[in-house]
Amino acid sequence: MNRSALTTVVAVVAAFSSGLAWSYFTSNNAGGVAIVDLDEVARRVGRDKEMVTSIQNQAGALTQRLTAAQNSAVAQLNKVKAGYSEDEKITNEEAQQFVRLQKSAQVQLTQLQQQARVNINNHRQQLVSQFRKDAQPIAAKIAKDKGFDSVVTRNDTVVFSYDNTVDITEDVIKQMSAEMPARPATSKSAVKPATATKPAPAKTAAAPKPSTTN
Repeated sequence: MNRSALTTVVAVVAAFSSGLAWSYFTSNNAGGVAIVDLDEVARRVGRDKEMVTSIQNQAGALTQRLTAAQNSAVAQLNKVKAGYSEDEKITNEEAQQFVRLQKSAQVQLTQLQQQARVNINNHRQQLVSQFRKDAQPIAAKIAKDKGFDSVVTRNDTVVFSYDNTVDITEDVIKQMSAEMPARPATSKSAVKPATATKPAPAKTAAAPKPSTTN
């Protein structure tokens, strides 16, 4: 596993360990509060692995884009340099023009790298949001059927103690496994060809440390 993939795995695992807090009221009756462990749900139904794979695919595609931009930069600068004869003295103006070209290319490549990080972060947020949407109605229905009127997660909600009878994690896992079995993750984001004009090492776009509370 390369460095970018390892970084992605660590980031996504850290995301689930930070937990996800939400409350969903299912009735007006005071039936108590149910507890669910969404980290455990994600792990047991395979959604955490789906997210890791999907983010890795996204990072890989964006890295290819950065590499293409770097190769384009090298080719363009080499073309400019080839126009100078070895025996011909380069003027001050020509040298300054070449330096400006390098700086401009560096700015373009840096912008591409920054955009790649933004794209990965947006993709992660979409995955987390979808997981929340999938889990919320299932947990709410199970809680309602058991006589509870709300659901909170045990991940980042301060719960000092609770009776195991209010924990609906296993029920949520069974229901989600039946309704939404794990599926192969693919990157849906289109990666457009990119060009830049400076030979700078293309840095792998590392996913920022995600938080499932966003």
